[in-house]
Amino acid sequence: MKGFWLNIIFVGLSFVSCTKDHKQNNNYKEFVKKIKTSFELGDELKTKFYLKEYLKTSLKDNNILYIGKAYNRLGLYYYWFNEIDSSYYFYDKAVPFFKKLKDNSRLSKVYSNMAIIESNFNDYTKSNSTSVKALNSLKGVNSKYLSNIYNNLGINLRNQGLYNEAIDYYKKAIKFSNKKKNIIEYKNNIAVAYKFQKKYTKSIKIYEELLKDTIGIPSIKARIIDNLGYTRWLKDSTLNILSSLVLAKKIRIKIKDNNGLIASYAHLSDYFKNINSQKSLDFAYKMLEISNKEKRSNDIVEAYDKIISLEVDSIALATSLKRNKLKDFIYAKKDKAQNKYALIKYESQEFEKKAIQSEKQKQLWIYIGSLSLLTLIAYFFYKRQKTKKEKIIEVYKTETRLAKKIHDELANDVYLAMNKIQSNTTIESTDLLADLDKIYKQTRDISHENSPVITGEKFQEFLQQLFIDFTTDTCKIINKGLSEINVNSLTKEKQIVLYRVVQELLVNMKKHSKANLVVITFDREKDKIKVRYKDNGVGVQLIANKNGLNNMETRIKSIGGTITFDSEKQKGFQAKFQFKK
Repeated sequence: MKGFWLNIIFVGLSFVSCTKDHKQNNNYKEFVKKIKTSFELGDELKTKFYLKEYLKTSLKDNNILYIGKAYNRLGLYYYWFNEIDSSYYFYDKAVPFFKKLKDNSRLSKVYSNMAIIESNFNDYTKSNSTSVKALNSLKGVNSKYLSNIYNNLGINLRNQGLYNEAIDYYKKAIKFSNKKKNIIEYKNNIAVAYKFQKKYTKSIKIYEELLKDTIGIPSIKARIIDNLGYTRWLKDSTLNILSSLVLAKKIRIKIKDNNGLIASYAHLSDYFKNINSQKSLDFAYKMLEISNKEKRSNDIVEAYDKIISLEVDSIALATSLKRNKLKDFIYAKKDKAQNKYALIKYESQEFEKKAIQSEKQKQLWIYIGSLSLLTLIAYFFYKRQKTKKEKIIEVYKTETRLAKKIHDELANDVYLAMNKIQSNTTIESTDLLADLDKIYKQTRDISHENSPVITGEKFQEFLQQLFIDFTTDTCKIINKGLSEINVNSLTKEKQIVLYRVVQELLVNMKKHSKANLVVITFDREKDKIKVRYKDNGVGVQLIANKNGLNNMETRIKSIGGTITFDSEKQKGFQAKFQFKK
């Protein structure tokens, strides 16, 4: 029945948890919907607002997955808003959350996008390094992101003038891509690399093969037609390739591909430069117009350069001033962006260093902890084995002592009594009773010496009984301060040791001392119990290292205590011992 109710509670809690997760997921889906709608309507402010609300909600929920997604989404949209440094910042913020989740797919995508931004800032070394991180995240996985990463590595190498290496990476990108659009783009990149190498024949061959295939996307088809015509003209400037350039331009006008139109007007201006300078100038102005509309600073500068080379001197001079002013602005803007990017990159590297140091520190503490644990375990087993060995030795000593005592004392007295009876038929009953009484007392003493010790709350009573047992008409045992030190609160081991040591002292007194008064004083000093034994017996001139004394020393040391002995001839015997309570 109990199990039934536990199952009911578990199902109930699971249902509540699932309902909560479902509600959270719906909230995030609603945010994504609003973000996409605002972006498609061209409302940048609203898009940014919903992106930040998405982030705030994920932070409030402390949902690691959605915090990572929020930063990743911010990085993506800010890149589309051309706020590249902010985009990089947000991508970088997403990294630790995907790392924590071990979400290698998303982590690789973030690294890939960061590598593209680093490439845009001409930081090719860093971009290559981040691309390698992206590849390592996808180790052993045939992911769709592999082609993007290889393509970016190819672009980096091409921009560094390493065209053959770039082509190798473009080919790898093709190998791991299953999208026709992307494959066309990567093949186009190979053709561009051949063009930079002035290997025009190879470049033309790629473009011709691409045109044989069905290209369903007009912007891509226009780019291939335009690049093919322009590359043919670069190979042989006497060729009439106007029809190709015009066809590409018409497609781009029809689909309103302004970025493509900038390239068309640039190629048409170059084509007409030595044939019809006015037409070349007209296309240069059209290039300038579209570049201004799209705010493409570098293309504006290129258009100015074409105009300066074609215009009359007065206009060329005024255009040159505009061009230089814009170039300075571009450099200043680039420097500012570079500085901001460098700061973000520095902070990212510092964070990564700290993370590595933290991980190393963590591993060190784990190592120290493991070593300490192993040491403790080893010490525990050593102590247990030592204690076990000591107990075996103690049992052996006790058995040996008992055997010796029975043989030397009890057996001898029994033998003497038997001998008296056998050799003297007229023995008095009083003599016989005295002998038997002596044997009985010896037997009782042996029994007392080796009987189990009563520990716990009744220990004090048991210890006081010991003093009573050893008190005779000829010897008085006095104890002082026993009730003040609360011996009942001692551990079982310490109670046993205390009892046995005091017992051993009293046995030795009875056998050797001939004392008629024994005083045992108990005292407590801070966390220590101190015991002082003193008798008025015959004492000894020199304390020998006998078994009884050795036994007492061994016992006291086993509980971390100390014991000392003191005696002089005719001045009695003293012992002092102490141990922690």
